[in-house]
Amino acid sequence: MSQSISEQIHKSVATGFAVVAGILVCSAPLQARITKIVVDETVSPAFCKGTSCASFGDAGQYEQISGRAFGELDPGDPLNKLIQDIELGKDPDGKVRYVATFVLTKPVDMAKASGLMWHDVPNRGRPLTIATAERAFGDVGLASAWQGDNAGMNAKLGTAVRATMSAGGNHWLQVPVAKNADGSPVTGPVLGRIINRSGPGAQPLIVQTNPLPYLPASLDTSKAKLVSRDHESTDGVVTGETPIAGADWKFCGGGTFEAPLPLKQLPVHICLKGGFNPAKLYQVVYTAKDPYILGIGFAAWRDVASFFKYAAKDDFGTANPLAGRISSSITRGRSQSGNYLRGWLHLGFNQDEARRQVHDGMWPIIAGRRIALNFRWAQPDGVLELYQAGSEGPQWWVPYPDQARGLPTRSILDRCAATKTCPKVIEHFGAAEIWALKLGPEWVGTDPKEDIPLPGNVRRYYIGSTAHGGGSGGFDTSLPGFGLPTKPIECPGNNSGFGVLPANPMPHTEP
Repeated sequence: MSQSISEQIHKSVATGFAVVAGILVCSAPLQARITKIVVDETVSPAFCKGTSCASFGDAGQYEQISGRAFGELDPGDPLNKLIQDIELGKDPDGKVRYVATFVLTKPVDMAKASGLMWHDVPNRGRPLTIATAERAFGDVGLASAWQGDNAGMNAKLGTAVRATMSAGGNHWLQVPVAKNADGSPVTGPVLGRIINRSGPGAQPLIVQTNPLPYLPASLDTSKAKLVSRDHESTDGVVTGETPIAGADWKFCGGGTFEAPLPLKQLPVHICLKGGFNPAKLYQVVYTAKDPYILGIGFAAWRDVASFFKYAAKDDFGTANPLAGRISSSITRGRSQSGNYLRGWLHLGFNQDEARRQVHDGMWPIIAGRRIALNFRWAQPDGVLELYQAGSEGPQWWVPYPDQARGLPTRSILDRCAATKTCPKVIEHFGAAEIWALKLGPEWVGTDPKEDIPLPGNVRRYYIGSTAHGGGSGGFDTSLPGFGLPTKPIECPGNNSGFGVLPANPMPHTEP
């Protein structure tokens, strides 16, 4: 009887323990860029209901360890030097530091571990863990933070925030704010938009589901520009744009134009005289201050994975809970998290500062573009609305020219190919990603005259006629849960109402 793919993967992983043990011994003098880990909470055993705790195949019971990883970066290292503004985030000793949350999901008895580690990308900080089937094999799950502008953004990163993470709250990444060499604030223009909002109340500047992460340098609206628009085409042609006088709106923290609340923290709100018209789009451009160095999120993701895969202990003697037991690792992200992985790999972050390959495999799921993270004033929650970055070339896996923009022949894999650190890649997606999420150029480029070939390390699977992530199965829209919503669904930011037809139930998973 032939083995399943999962069985073949886990058999090959199990043979790698001796190799990993040798790496740990040989690399002991090399300090991973994670210098310290702090365990905030251990739940052992985990997955319990009352006094009954689940057991998973031969791996037995699992536990979960949540904590923080403290990392430092050498801004002069070529692997880090491409991080936007990294030189503006240095401490007095010349290093750049960050703190990232992590959660490990592992067998209580690591002798029963398979040797395979899944490194999952949280989507906008939301917690996640490996599936029951992966626990049954004895796999290890690692989730860690990458986004420095979401959870914890408006709070001191102290006990209260740590406790939230330990209790299953959002992941957060603490990164430095860019400062000029003389210590003065960095400022620059930022664009925010308000869509499908009505009424006299203040409206927040939201990017998808999180606040636009930059406060204005001045509350003087004469130094900013607010306009309303009647229509925009997909190629940016605007009709019916009307400037709004600075005396007719205010930066605020809520309330109304007549009774505004002070702006003390994010999100930035706009209070508009006469209120908002749902038939119009509102766009504001203002001078912001204190940009986060968000590109550090690529390096933090790399370094946390490298520590748990290769290190024996941190610089203070705290043991790596996985030391010597991980022989292979696969990183995985869904939707925006998959976009993150494509950008992470494109910029060469699958190689750590010790010049080791970080992940052996990568699985970007329903992801057709790269994350917009590594530039000043980045808005990593953005998707594909007009003026939101992230869909620039290259989006393809082999060197290919960008015909529309006249850009040179290149690919997502260029950097890892040069250092021989490319993982094996599996990607899968459906019709929504092709028709609505700009994935088409990955297949045919920007001059769609031919299919772009795939390299030997990439496999692609297309599930036709499916919504983003697939439906719930059943193949019958008359079943409960498949009908139209009975009331409007609140969707901050890019709220575009709700559909007139039921969602396609075609799933992306087996029944």
